[in-house]
Amino acid sequence: MSNDSKVSTTVTRILELSRQDPNRLQELEKFRRSVAVLFTDIQGSTAYYEKFGDIAGFAMVHQCNSLLEKVVNKRGGRVIKNIGDAIMACFDSCEQCVRTAMEMQQKLKEVNAGKKDADCTRVRVGAHYGLGIVKSDDVFGDVVNVASRVQSLALPEQILVSDSLSEQVAACRLDIVSLGRFQLKGKSEERELFEVRWNQDLPARANLGHTIIASPTKQIQEFRLQHLTPEGKADNEHLLVEAGLTIGRNQGDLQFPDDSSMSSPHARIFIHNGQPMVEDLSTQLGVFIRLKGVFTLEDRDIVIIGGQLLRFESKPEILGAATAVAVAVPDVTRALHEDAAKFVRLKSDSSEEQKNLPIVKDEVRFGRTAGDYTFPRDRFMSRTHARVYLRGEDYFLEDLSSLNGTFAKVRGTSPVPLGTSIRVGREVFAVV
Repeated sequence: MSNDSKVSTTVTRILELSRQDPNRLQELEKFRRSVAVLFTDIQGSTAYYEKFGDIAGFAMVHQCNSLLEKVVNKRGGRVIKNIGDAIMACFDSCEQCVRTAMEMQQKLKEVNAGKKDADCTRVRVGAHYGLGIVKSDDVFGDVVNVASRVQSLALPEQILVSDSLSEQVAACRLDIVSLGRFQLKGKSEERELFEVRWNQDLPARANLGHTIIASPTKQIQEFRLQHLTPEGKADNEHLLVEAGLTIGRNQGDLQFPDDSSMSSPHARIFIHNGQPMVEDLSTQLGVFIRLKGVFTLEDRDIVIIGGQLLRFESKPEILGAATAVAVAVPDVTRALHEDAAKFVRLKSDSSEEQKNLPIVKDEVRFGRTAGDYTFPRDRFMSRTHARVYLRGEDYFLEDLSSLNGTFAKVRGTSPVPLGTSIRVGREVFAVV
């Protein structure tokens, strides 16, 4: 029996015994060690499926991930699992982890040579180094959670690594640049993130998505708040100073008396340390931001997918227990006969409609006619609109280039990505 098989058998036995004696879980500490975890995710695979068909889409994902897996194996890493169109891999060598990511991107660049831009296959890559419980068939712990959050911030063709991984490869003569300090949702402390420069033709890029707060690398001299028409065109523009502008139905700097869905006041948009911010001043109606990047879901988050108002509910105790005993979340939910996460459908006044949409797989898709949950009568829903996927202990929400977008409700105060839409009542704004 190989060492990996022995480890897997031992861990399984520990889990069985833990049901009778929780102290047995302490034996899992024997398998805790430092490891580098890498995630990849294919950008635009849904659009590819729709353009070329299911068979061609499946073939593209298979060919792409097969190529990436060969690079992982070649450099001494280990593919842990495929999750939809994503790959999770681990490495004992931090340098080989980073060089694997670079070779992955280089190989795909060669594959894309000569293709039309819309037909190219591009991946986002993120990696982190830290402590985890390393089994023969999986890795568990915070190292996985942080790696997945780092990857969620990456742009297509980009490689992002955490500060701890960057520190480990500091002497390896790699071209790595700091993008600044970022707030990873769910983490109390900011972390410095780095981009691995594998292609000098691509500039260093910070993804100012809704899930992060970052100090801008360049001081922007002036921000303006635009009011957008239903067609997405600016019909009014206001200088946005540090103190900000207040929006309301009958109170505020910008008033919309004909908008019955707006409070008085409803929102304040302002500048804090060079970062545009929005504050929800309403009681229940809320302020929504259109997702620009991948959004990390937290319990009780409210989102709009197409015309559906949904509240996300999760059970952190189930997610945490799965990590603590080193078992995949779907396995725990099946054993407990209890969902770890679900959406609750809401009415326009945010009251419950008593319809639950459980997240029973590692990835669930929403659409008008295609997906796990379909809404044929929803005229705001694209054919394939958005997806929710599980990585580690986190659920992520991503818009799939839908026409009308996916929105997340602001909790108190939130950063505003430049150029994205902000919904205040029926009015739509953008900071530029």
